[in-house]
Amino acid sequence: MGARRRMGLSFAAVTLLASVLVAGGQSLAGEDCVARREPESRAAGALRVVAVAAGQDDVEVARRIAGMGANAMATSGGPNAAAGLAAEASELRYIPFMSTRDVDRLLTDEAFLLQVRAVPGLSGFVYRDVGTVEGYTSPAAQQRAYGILKTLFSGALVLHATRLDPVAMDPTYLDRFFRPEFTDLVAPYFYPVGTTILGTQEEGDPWEARLLSLLTPLAERMPPDKGILPVLQAFEQTGYPVTGAFGRRQLDVYRRLWPDSANVAAFWWGGGSDEPLRGLSEVPALLDGFRRLFGGAPSRSEPCVIPQRRSSP
Repeated sequence: MGARRRMGLSFAAVTLLASVLVAGGQSLAGEDCVARREPESRAAGALRVVAVAAGQDDVEVARRIAGMGANAMATSGGPNAAAGLAAEASELRYIPFMSTRDVDRLLTDEAFLLQVRAVPGLSGFVYRDVGTVEGYTSPAAQQRAYGILKTLFSGALVLHATRLDPVAMDPTYLDRFFRPEFTDLVAPYFYPVGTTILGTQEEGDPWEARLLSLLTPLAERMPPDKGILPVLQAFEQTGYPVTGAFGRRQLDVYRRLWPDSANVAAFWWGGGSDEPLRGLSEVPALLDGFRRLFGGAPSRSEPCVIPQRRSSP
């Protein structure tokens, strides 16, 4: 889950169908759009998560997230009753963020512990050390936070997301910081389209090869029985439009390495950003695409098209 980045982001413009066709959309050859609507994430126990930054305590936001077929809401804020009630009202699992500092506080502040335990709908946590660069929580800090949370909340899902772009820049990164034993599911993230830290990509570019190159060494270091929660880009950067096929293309890359995994997470719902980004709630085509991935009924039909790559001047 993590914060918005890789696009000049720190927490982390829909192309209407008509404009795609006028510009010359490219059909995804051999794809059956009807088949793409199959509710693949409906496998028993599969997680279908939407990350929320703004509106996490809004009952209507939770209702719309549940309506797209999600069964869990992860938030950038810490555990709070309003967000828990909103999630619970829509039968969503509530998975808030906790810094490692707040995790430690659970051991020394009984009132805080009781407050967290009283949060309705609480299902798990996403943790990291906010005092370090994102993606670089030390193994010792991971071990401590994971151990505390699993001891105090034995039935909770405890997650630590894995930032992927350092894999391309630092050959020692995974060996130094990747510890799959301190997260219930490995949750990798890299947002491939836009002005990423590894270079600029458009949806029509062959970014799948780059994503696969980041995931392969991760897979090689995972125990064979370890679960995976792919965290997919579910937002659009101004000037880099994405379509309903975008989520599917990302998930297809993960399925090359983990063909049996049914979990999927979407980052993010949208709103509250002062950066040139629009999330699921603000890009109808993207919302429909993720609704299909999550097994919800799409709000309208949409051909399987992706925008052509822009020609260089």
